[in-house]
Amino acid sequence: MEEQATVADTYKAIGEFVIVFQWVEHLYRQIGWRILDPEQKQWPPMAFRRESNHDLINKVTDLFIDLTKRYAFPNGEEKAREMESLRAPFHELRRYRNRVLHSSYVELKAGGEVLGYLRANPEIGVDPETGELIYDQEEFTGQLVHDKLREFGEHMMSLNFLHVQLIHWLPFERHEPANVAP
Repeated sequence: MEEQATVADTYKAIGEFVIVFQWVEHLYRQIGWRILDPEQKQWPPMAFRRESNHDLINKVTDLFIDLTKRYAFPNGEEKAREMESLRAPFHELRRYRNRVLHSSYVELKAGGEVLGYLRANPEIGVDPETGELIYDQEEFTGQLVHDKLREFGEHMMSLNFLHVQLIHWLPFERHEPANVAP
């Protein structure tokens, strides 16, 4: 019975991670769509559908910051800094997603029971200082995934609040143009 729980917990955690990651990606698309089409007239929104997650994070972050430079939102500078501060963490989460989803998994068995999993990234790196091979592998559990989601929870909430802030700024034109120095 413990074997089934270990297997189920690991699979469930990976599935939960995928769902949460897709929600973050969707939220970036929603922010980008709201900036490009504030009245959301075009349905379905086609912008950012073919972007890699890397490009999506960068383009939407840049659009948000540019928007705060065009209009004198009362808290625009603060929100622009907040959006910029999320760029690196979400790129880190993206890299983690790639490691989890593109790795190989080996069941660790003893006495005919699954005791756990070993996650191994098939790409082998080289340490630039020593020339030694770097293997990206670890014992993998559902708890690792839950810990990672907890680590990024605050960033996810911040991104969600920025989306809500964007909605509260609408219509953008009701705000004065930002004072842009020549």
